[in-house]
Amino acid sequence: MKTKSTNIKYVFITLMAGILFFSCNDFLAEHPTGTLTDEAQITSIPGGVALATGAYRALPDWTGGGNVWGSSLPGSLEYPTGKAYAQYMGSDLWKYETDIMDGTHPYFTTIWNNWYRGVRDANLAIKMLPGVTQMPEADRSKYMGEVRTLRAFYYFCLVRLYGDVIANTTVLQNVNDAQQPRTSLVNIYDKIIVPDLEFAVNESNLQDTRSTDGRVTKHVARAILADVYLTMAGYPYQEARTDTTKKWCETGSWAMTEYPVNTPSAKELLQKAKTQLDFLYGKYPIGNFSDLNNPEMDNQGGAIFQIQYASGIRDNGLIVHTLPLSLQISVFDVETGTFIPSTEYLNSYDPADIRMQERVYFYSSDTKAAKYDPNESPAPKFATRYLQKYYDKDAIKRSARSGLNFNLYRYADILLMQTEVNWALSRLGVSIPDNDIIKGINEVRTRAGLPSFSAEGLTLLDIMSERAYELVFENKMLWDQRRTRKALVDGSGQFTSIENFVGHQPVNFNFEFSNKHLLSPVSGTELDNNRKCTQNFEWLPLQKGE
Repeated sequence: MKTKSTNIKYVFITLMAGILFFSCNDFLAEHPTGTLTDEAQITSIPGGVALATGAYRALPDWTGGGNVWGSSLPGSLEYPTGKAYAQYMGSDLWKYETDIMDGTHPYFTTIWNNWYRGVRDANLAIKMLPGVTQMPEADRSKYMGEVRTLRAFYYFCLVRLYGDVIANTTVLQNVNDAQQPRTSLVNIYDKIIVPDLEFAVNESNLQDTRSTDGRVTKHVARAILADVYLTMAGYPYQEARTDTTKKWCETGSWAMTEYPVNTPSAKELLQKAKTQLDFLYGKYPIGNFSDLNNPEMDNQGGAIFQIQYASGIRDNGLIVHTLPLSLQISVFDVETGTFIPSTEYLNSYDPADIRMQERVYFYSSDTKAAKYDPNESPAPKFATRYLQKYYDKDAIKRSARSGLNFNLYRYADILLMQTEVNWALSRLGVSIPDNDIIKGINEVRTRAGLPSFSAEGLTLLDIMSERAYELVFENKMLWDQRRTRKALVDGSGQFTSIENFVGHQPVNFNFEFSNKHLLSPVSGTELDNNRKCTQNFEWLPLQKGE
């Protein structure tokens, strides 16, 4: 029997499958033509709900594959950090390690297309929702808050990965409209991301509560907005805003390394982030470690915003990549071993950290799946530790289908952002109570069984280390490296230091990071289709004529 939460997810996932397919008689009265354009007349409540729901449908693609056996899109956001390991060459981690990756790879073309598909769906809903006249104004405002939050989130992902991107807030009318140059990332933040999120938080009729079904609420919008403000207080925004006419991304002329950035703009943005984080503080439990791999805890506990999956309807595609390569511990047809923290990363945890205990965040042994061995005898000894936080037991041992949600924001992230923001403000001369600086990080450390920090002794190394320990392989570290321009140096029982990102060489890489690696390559497909689009500094392929 489906639980109430499962039913909610079933309906939600079904709606996300496409905005052209509905079961409501009222909607069918709209006389659909089979093709939805912005000229369609959609006035009914079900039609309006479907428009808003359509803006979510790009989210589940987050855990999709990279079109190569063993590759995953979440892996593409961990590999460039230098702290990942893969057992199968087809995942192409080696291309990052040897600096031969380029923008023709599906890791970049697929993600570009996925996130822009989300932008497109949001733009369509934003244009058409005002015409849904049968829907009460309060509901239209709520759904507008949802889709504008989603558009902001998709653009936030795009600028963090690629820098300057194509700015599009309207529904394209013809192919020629797609021929657009890249817009300064500063303008993307200032004119799209921030206004969308501030509308959602300050003007929309979204409920100011937690999300219980994956739909955006004001809590979700606040969490994203806090992250946006924190990111804008760092890089590349703070450097690019010194001259918005300069082609920073194409020339790679980045030079700033100071963090926190000491500018009036950065200080103001940190204050704004603090407002949102302070609002969310105390409104969620930090939760149990086991919540992270328990589908029954989806949208509960410390979850703030999750991508929704439902077993057998829309599955979480990441699970198979977290398993040891071909050890037959699961009922999946393949086990790729390609989404794994590096040994050096794992060795940088304190051995006393509860997260390092067997089957908390990681596991080092398992049994054979019953389909291979009815006695479920022990599998061969693992070569390394694998991620327990994505160990969906029912999917792995029984069904090969996972409804485990993927966290985009959870309360531990809020706590750690809060500490970083308050620490940064104090470093910039703002008077912040000691308890406000350390309360977030110490709540995370207390759950992990580790000693508390004092405000006077807290360092950026401490803050970024704790983010690395707590949020391991939740697709956060790449963004942390780029907004701080710092990288953690692996060690034994701790990260030994934090150093400038440019000049840092991960243990398994054969080169040092340079200005090139502060951004990723623009999609080669976009370059083929959009002659006005240019490539980032030192990346391939180049636009014809570059």
